Amino acid sequence: MISLHKNNQEHGFTLIEVLMALTVFALISVLAYSTIDTAGRGFETLTEVRLVQEKSGWIGKQLRQDMRYLTSAPHIRPGQPGISSGQNNITPIRIQNDNRGEVELDELWLLVYQPGQYGITQVHYYIDEDNNHLIRESRLLLARAHIEPVRWDFGNVHSWSIEIWDRDGNWRQDWNFNAQSFVWPKAVKINLQIDDRQAITSQRQWLMAVLPEQTL
Repeated sequence: MISLHKNNQEHGFTLIEVLMALTVFALISVLAYSTIDTAGRGFETLTEVRLVQEKSGWIGKQLRQDMRYLTSAPHIRPGQPGISSGQNNITPIRIQNDNRGEVELDELWLLVYQPGQYGITQVHYYIDEDNNHLIRESRLLLARAHIEPVRWDFGNVHSWSIEIWDRDGNWRQDWNFNAQSFVWPKAVKINLQIDDRQAITSQRQWLMAVLPEQTL
């Protein structure tokens, strides 16, 4: 009798092979996670930068529009000697400097004649120190006292500085006419620094010529 023996030997993984496979898998997982995490953080950074740029662009667009329609109050006649700025210090353009080292919290007042509006609008730019947000308030010059101004919030701003270029070619941080004849400046320079929570910083500067409308 011939006996046939079938040799079925099943081979499994050794402990060393299992450990090596786990190590390779762990390395691949770490590399993949690092790549995805870096790409994700990069996308978030680009999104933050885009939002900061859009914010500063929106501010610049509104500033240019206000400067474009800059005008004078009805009782002000620039260029005529001896004519004061009138009561309540209502002048076409006025600034107030507030320098605190690297941080500047200047204020800007403008009189503008906005298309579609009845009368002259007084615009006020300032930083709300409670939340460090740049605010634009607008209110009709001859509106009743109980009328609240229209308030626009431009979001977080780190620093906001304003300078005036006078007729002598000098940059000045003061332009406040309390008891003297008003003089039109040549230009306005505004420096803006946005510093958000993720330390994405954007600095913008606008240099805008003063081209006032005719005196009303």
